[in-house]
Amino acid sequence: MTGFRRMRTCGALAIATLLGATASRAQAPSPTTTAGPGRIICRSAASCVLGVGIPPSIRYEIDASTLPDVDRQRLVKQCTAAAAACVATVTGTETKRGIKATAIKFHN
Repeated sequence: MTGFRRMRTCGALAIATLLGATASRAQAPSPTTTAGPGRIICRSAASCVLGVGIPPSIRYEIDASTLPDVDRQRLVKQCTAAAAACVATVTGTETKRGIKATAIKFHN
């Protein structure tokens, strides 16, 4: 094999390997997590805190912007610091700030 053919073959293998690794990484689903049950308090759909424990020893920031409208409205209107406690379990994708909620189960 000449130097040019060897280099072309090695380059093609490197590109195929790189594309295969990128494709498998792109197809991997984001890890989901579940937090709770705990008391959830919201100021807005983008500003909710889930406290787990009595007193809360673990806190999660919850982004409820991707929840269905019914759940998001309940959080914003009924789960405030002034209202009665909302107890919930949140399922979603972990982010640097907390959890981006995809589902919520209310326990009260």
